Amino acid sequence: MEELLIQNEWWEKGEISKDKAKVYHRKVYEKALDTFSKYRQILVLAGLRRTGKTTIMYQIIENLIERGIDPKKILYFSFDKKIEDILEILKSYGRITKINWRKEKIFLFLDEIHKLRDWSSKIKIIYDSLPNIKMCISGSASLTMESEVIDNLAGRYFKIEVKPLSLQEYAELYYGKSINDYDLYKTELESVFQDYIRKPFPELVRIEDREKICEYIKSIIVEKILGSDIPIVFRNVRVDLLITLAEIFFRSPGMIMNLDEMSKKLHIHKMTLKEHIHYLEFGKMIRLIKNFRPSILSESRKMPKIYPLHPCFSFAYFADVEKGRIYENLVMNALDLTNYFRENKLEVDFIKRNGDILPIEVKSKRNIEADDIKNLVKFGKRFNVKKAILISEEEERNISVNGIDINIVPITKILF
Repeated sequence: MEELLIQNEWWEKGEISKDKAKVYHRKVYEKALDTFSKYRQILVLAGLRRTGKTTIMYQIIENLIERGIDPKKILYFSFDKKIEDILEILKSYGRITKINWRKEKIFLFLDEIHKLRDWSSKIKIIYDSLPNIKMCISGSASLTMESEVIDNLAGRYFKIEVKPLSLQEYAELYYGKSINDYDLYKTELESVFQDYIRKPFPELVRIEDREKICEYIKSIIVEKILGSDIPIVFRNVRVDLLITLAEIFFRSPGMIMNLDEMSKKLHIHKMTLKEHIHYLEFGKMIRLIKNFRPSILSESRKMPKIYPLHPCFSFAYFADVEKGRIYENLVMNALDLTNYFRENKLEVDFIKRNGDILPIEVKSKRNIEADDIKNLVKFGKRFNVKKAILISEEEERNISVNGIDINIVPITKILF
């Protein structure tokens, strides 16, 4: 009971502290609040550790109180502090507040829920049996990847991904002001760009000590996920193998994965290797992107590329990661890209499917030359594509080559 009182200060105070519901609202907050307000379905906040999922929960709670909702009808519980059954939490809540949670309209916020075994089936029971309870849940892992979650909660939730900070958000926190126009604030954005790459988390914006930044990312994010979050969710996890694989992928963002070759080098059974790569993907440590083919069936058989979710992981472990790979990683994350193209000697960094096919090349240089666009031209000719994007450090401009319109865009604008 004491744990519930500590986690729900608004029951006694009638308000939530600004230390919890911070003044700065991330862009995703408005989407989360709108979804939570409009729909009965469960709001799922999924994403990496320390991106601000808990803060968004607190900000929604603050909004509810400001709208006149009785603070005692708002229940928050973090499974990061203590693991308890949801029904036991509700029973304790009822005893403390005297609220009849079986009948009265209440708002239930469950944080770090992936640490609770069989959580999706327990949530399903509450959702189906108690329509008076409006729920928001969060987890550091990719909560909706598992088949049992899909089966148990199909049609019962809306998921919102809470990613690391965008360049715009980082700059707003750094300068303490609204930065809503790229062209107007271009100089300020460029001046914080290199720092942003290394520390895209709200708590790190004001920290300058690189050693402390690296230690934060290693110990509070990566090691917690590898040593705690993933083993809680899955059985028979080899943490040593997770660490080895993570460091391999952090060292070479965008490496093409050959399971047969890697299993031989590491002396690990192929299925064990495949499982642990899946665990890293689940834990938001890495992203896999597939080799583009018009046929999805053909595409699935090709070797994927593997990137860290964000290149800050690479910088936390290695000081000399290739700049071009870092830029690729940033673009992949910012645009949520899922495909690249490679066949024989033709390779394009990314392919975006959005009705049309859009090839994207990333260059870590300021002066773009003919050699930098040749693969875009070849790809365009082969697949009858008329538009392409090249992302670099150069100023924005458009060029036309062999009937293909190529938009050259500065990387800071993409990340904005």
